[in-house]
Parts: sequence; C-alpha cells; structure tokens
Amino acid sequence: METSPTPAPKKIQRSAQDKVIEAYINDSKKFLKVATEDPEVRPILEAHGYDDEEFTLGNDLAKAAGRAFEGRAAGMGNQKLTGATLGAAIKAARSDYSAFREVARAAFPADADRTSLSLKGDVPDDTGRFITLAETSYGAAGKDPFKTKLTKRGYPVSRLSGLLEKLDDLTSTGGEQDQAQGGAIDDTSERDAAYAALKEFMKELKGTARGALKGKNGLLAKLEL
Repeated sequence: METSPTPAPKKIQRSAQDKVIEAYINDSKKFLKVATEDPEVRPILEAHGYDDEEFTLGNDLAKAAGRAFEGRAAGMGNQKLTGATLGAAIKAARSDYSAFREVARAAFPADADRTSLSLKGDVPDDTGRFITLAETSYGAAGKDPFKTKLTKRGYPVSRLSGLLEKLDDLTSTGGEQDQAQGGAIDDTSERDAAYAALKEFMKELKGTARGALKGKNGLLAKLEL
C-alpha cells in the first residue's frame, strides 16, 4: 500500500501591506544610491540643497526602516512559535540534547571532563534551566580540549552552532502568547514609524528631483521617475 507523501509545510504568507512596505524600502534604497552616486544626477540635486548631510539622513532613514521591517518580521515569526509549535520545538531541543549527552558521556567518561561539559546529573524539567544547561554544554563542547574528539563523534562546531541557534529561538520566543503578541505589536509600531519617516523624506526628494530634472528624460529614467 502506497502512502501519501508528507505535505510540505506551508509558508507563512505575508500580508499585502508587508509586501508594499518592503518594496518601498528597497526602491528607496535603490533611488538614494543613484541620487547619491550618479555623476550627472548628484550635482543637480546638490544645487537644490541635497548635500552630504541630506543624503546621509535619507540613507539612515532607509536603513532604519529596513531594520524595523526585519525586526517586525522576526517578531511575527516568534509569535507563531507558541502553543503546540513551541511545545514541539522544546521537545525536539530536549531530544537533541539527550542524544548529545549520550555521545559526549561515552567520549569523556572522566568525572572532571563531564563536569566541564555540564553532563553530570539530570536534565532539569524547567525549560529555562534546561536551555541554560544545554547552552553551557554545547559551548564547552566547541572548545578545547573537547572539540577535536566531539567533531569526530559527529558534533563539529557548525552542528553545535545550529543547536545553539535553536535554543536562541526558544529563548527569544519567551514561551508566552501574550509576550509574543505584545512584542509583535511593538515591532509593528516601530516599523510603521520608521516607514512614515522614510516616506516623508522620499516624497520631498522625489518631488524635488522631478522639478530639478524636468525635461532631462534620461536622468529621470535613471531614478525611475
């Protein structure tokens, strides 16, 4: 009997507003690059007051909007990691750590080594304490005198880094739905404020450029105006 293939996980669909904002930020960065660096466009805009200070401000606003957008996207991702999803992630992290402990204990039976690798005793039931313990173990495993042997046993630094990243995801999630929602709201407010500031700057810059370059269709085309 044939089994149906496991469906691929659905990608989180971003809202239309997110796509518009992301596109606007990217277009603004592209516009500012041309306006700042093009040897024909730059002098004309400078004659209308767009000097180094103005362009630095514009680029800073674009970068701030980009960071705020990425932070908001990350916050929304963390918001998804709650409830059953969070429980599954914690279970997987515990399973990863349990396997690591077995291998590491076999590789380093000496009491002093196990102490250095935080392998003695039981794994705490408390998630926060478990994460701290696992981070300590993985961190020590990636350093001498344990690194070489554990690399041979299937735990190179690259794999340990991946395991640590998973623990970081659990830590940043916070484990509480209300915390995740609150963080997402804060991230959205920050993104919207940065986006508004960038739009205000770009609206004036583009309007000035249209007037300053009127009739110069080749230069307007460079700016996609």
